[in-house]
Amino acid sequence: MNERLGDRFRHIFVIILVVLFGSGSWLAINGLWVELPLMVALGIPEGYNLASYLVIIIQLANVGPLSFTAFSYFVKGNKLEIPTIYLSLSAGVLACLLLVFFWDATTVWGVFGEPRSTALICLSFVLALVNCTSSVTFIPFMVKLKSSYMTWFFVGQGFSALAPSLVALGQGVGKQVCVANYTYLSTGDNCTSWMSQTQPAKFAPETFFSFLCASMFLSFAAFLFLHILPSSKKEYAQQTTETQSSSEKYNESRSSETEFNKEDSTEKQKASDRLEEETSEQRQGYSKGEYAILFVILAITNALSNSVLPSIQSFSCGAYGFNAYLLAATLGQVANPLACFIVMFFPQTSLVLVAGTCLLGLLMGGYCMATALLSPAPPLQGEISGVVLVVIAWILAGGLFAHVKATIGFILRNQPQNHRLLTWYGIVTQLGSMTGALIIFPFVNVLSVFVPYYSDPCQGYPICEPS
Repeated sequence: MNERLGDRFRHIFVIILVVLFGSGSWLAINGLWVELPLMVALGIPEGYNLASYLVIIIQLANVGPLSFTAFSYFVKGNKLEIPTIYLSLSAGVLACLLLVFFWDATTVWGVFGEPRSTALICLSFVLALVNCTSSVTFIPFMVKLKSSYMTWFFVGQGFSALAPSLVALGQGVGKQVCVANYTYLSTGDNCTSWMSQTQPAKFAPETFFSFLCASMFLSFAAFLFLHILPSSKKEYAQQTTETQSSSEKYNESRSSETEFNKEDSTEKQKASDRLEEETSEQRQGYSKGEYAILFVILAITNALSNSVLPSIQSFSCGAYGFNAYLLAATLGQVANPLACFIVMFFPQTSLVLVAGTCLLGLLMGGYCMATALLSPAPPLQGEISGVVLVVIAWILAGGLFAHVKATIGFILRNQPQNHRLLTWYGIVTQLGSMTGALIIFPFVNVLSVFVPYYSDPCQGYPICEPS
């Protein structure tokens, strides 16, 4: 009984570590995106052009996973994986800490003669480098643990977007209100003039970046515990030779009764590991064509969910009101971990299901794209039904695409040569995201295909002129 209770507590403990570890994958960059409106309102020199800077910075940061993949080709045995994770998470913690003090520091660039947020731009590149590299290091590391933990990792990835969004929502980022400007006499009567004003945030960006720093530190600590704690190693898919050797030496120094209990526990662990390996081997491996289909779907999904749709969300929701935009952005992130929970409790390996879920996501994404293209006058504007439809579309698009990515990760984790396949999972994720960003960038920033809707919170208020 005590042994079962101990196993249960260890399992829950490792789940918490895996979720915290997964949350560090894209938390920093997601945090920068949701804090952007407040930084703009506080007067950073780049204004909303910083969004374009971030898009380019993230794509340049793909040099990280490309370099890691190239070096791994020459260094056999996955020897670079663990040191790279330690290095990237340490850099993420340090960069977030420096943002607390230097996010608003500016310098004058000699070529342009204008102030620029040099520290913010440079630290953003470091964080993008950390997050992009996580795609080819974090997921392959999860092969060390039992396959049941892979879905929990994707839940953590969902929280990497959800947590900053909720904090920014509580911060009150970007909301505009109508306030009285002054009162004067107009045709013999008192008249109040109104003006729109960005509502002050409940706490400063320094506090928000402190939250990011603490979250990245928790991710670093979680990985450290997953890597070194003996209790965590008991949840590995296969025990290392070093662990087995230490266990044997420990058994030799115990009494015969303790040896019996230890051997019995070891046999149970080995039996569990053998069962998992046999289950994995019993699953029929996919053909090269089927793997190609999975990776194409993965690339399309990431291109849309990581690049295309986030770039046009403000155009899609803006015309329906600020509350619609907040609900779509926040609840869309809630759908991400929920979709991963569905994969965990109802795992599927059907290619038809993956393709069908992706198709439904494309339909929902198509509606979001249509409302963005029709901005500033999308259908059902000013109607409650319009708000409900656009919010539901964004929630379903985020949830369906998250389900596709988690299901493909689950499938590849349980295939032969799963480490190599999951490394390609990370590479395809980055390639898809980069392709999506390169496609959507000119339409948004150069051709101005999408027209923003500028809401006036003072619309409908009385207008008066001085007498």
